[in-house]
Amino acid sequence: MQIETSRFGTLELGEDVFIEFPWGIPGFGNLKRYVLLEHRNGPFQWLQAVDDPEVAFVVCAPDVLGYRYAIPSEKGEPIDLVQPDDLGILIMVCFDRENRSLRPHLRGPLLLNASNRKAYQWAIDTPELEQVLESVEKP
Repeated sequence: MQIETSRFGTLELGEDVFIEFPWGIPGFGNLKRYVLLEHRNGPFQWLQAVDDPEVAFVVCAPDVLGYRYAIPSEKGEPIDLVQPDDLGILIMVCFDRENRSLRPHLRGPLLLNASNRKAYQWAIDTPELEQVLESVEKP
């Protein structure tokens, strides 16, 4: 299938690489299908919307920025997670070019089930964040 993107031009991708967000991503509820694209062979990726060429988010694994989540098992239920090893976690990242810094969105990790390619954004309340997020040394 061909998808149009504003950053990468036209891409030919199989639907088997699509990630389905059944409820969309907050603020983008009408967009349900995304694909992960590499970014310069580094630790960051683009989460590109399949159905809107203008919508893409920079994401990375939390450990890239020195964080780890303890995901309660019930958080896997919305994406039909059976095997804990199938859980992937990504965080959205904003780059501030002027200050040459980045800001991770730690209160909204993306939880992905690798076996069925379903995902959603988990909105974490401030009191809960202290229980599920810890700082670790960067790899």
